[in-house]
Amino acid sequence: MNFKVTEEQNQFINEVINFAKTELNNKETNSKFSYQIWDKVSEFGILGLPVSQEYGGMGESYLTAALILEALGYACTDNGLTFVINNHIWVSENIINLYGSNTMKKKYLPQMTCGNKIGAIAITEADAGSDALSMKTRAIDKGDCYILNGSKMFISNGPIADVFIVFAKTQKNGKEGITAFLVEKGYEGVIIGAEIEKMGLDSCPTSEIYFKDVKIPFENVIGKVNQGSLVLTMALEWERIFEFAPHVGAMRRIMERCIDHVNNRKQFGKQLSVYQALTHKISDMEIAIYISRMMLYQIAEMKDLNKSAFREASIFKVFVSENYIKTCRDAMQIFGAYGYTKEYGIEQELRDALACSIYSGTNEIQRNTIFTMLNTRINPQ
Repeated sequence: MNFKVTEEQNQFINEVINFAKTELNNKETNSKFSYQIWDKVSEFGILGLPVSQEYGGMGESYLTAALILEALGYACTDNGLTFVINNHIWVSENIINLYGSNTMKKKYLPQMTCGNKIGAIAITEADAGSDALSMKTRAIDKGDCYILNGSKMFISNGPIADVFIVFAKTQKNGKEGITAFLVEKGYEGVIIGAEIEKMGLDSCPTSEIYFKDVKIPFENVIGKVNQGSLVLTMALEWERIFEFAPHVGAMRRIMERCIDHVNNRKQFGKQLSVYQALTHKISDMEIAIYISRMMLYQIAEMKDLNKSAFREASIFKVFVSENYIKTCRDAMQIFGAYGYTKEYGIEQELRDALACSIYSGTNEIQRNTIFTMLNTRINPQ
């Protein structure tokens, strides 16, 4: 593994940090999605990070993408906006880029890389959360198109998305026979539910989506018919890698705030930095950041080499999410009563972080995956 950051990558990182700090950290807009802020992100040009230049993207390596998203997470205090960006790139745009037909890529990717169309992925259902393969949404082949019926729950970007990657059953029996479809918001029968109020990530709108006799053209199949479970699995792998890259940067941002606090606040006539009960918490933050960063870069390099990283992505997701939450909780302890106030923003950081142990597959499901793969390796049948 060679993680030497090039001069060009460093310049890109600094540009992202400067852009985010000057253009994205507006307290007046981080409580709700802002199209004005989205336009700024679009104009800056990072929405097409992994997409080839042929379709309007930047064609960057996955390692460069990891570095950029870590920098975005560090500099952008609007965690909900960062989540919107990553949902758009990795589980919508990137899925079309990797598994869509050339016709589909030409039609949708140029509009998505420039931000004119926002993407989302629709997997979860009200009765099929972690057990995604038990979905009830169905698409029936009618000879000239598919007819889609069902609903999806807790869809990030749902109220603002123009393009959805939707998974539906295309066989009557069993958990197999799932197909991935591209569904436009404007198709007749697509109904977007009301925005769901959450405890955090306020600027990433979430909703239920209903499909009532929606006609889906055959050319909107992503991958192959009845083989959508492969696309779903890969989508989750990309999600667990790159949607958690910004969390590494966010941990660094929070840690630096804690360092500044203990160096400038006194109690009992001494700076807080002399109290190990506090400084050891900060040391633990640095340990978590260091390990998370090394895992992120290694996994990104694996993807650049076209290797599977399903196990590594699960390990990374569990480690980063739990340490991100711990970092926020420890920061609240370090700031004391100030950390509990809205003015200081630490409570917001914690509320935003808590969901990361749930989305992209709960940490309990990740541990199941890790054990299954480990047991298979040690005790092959």
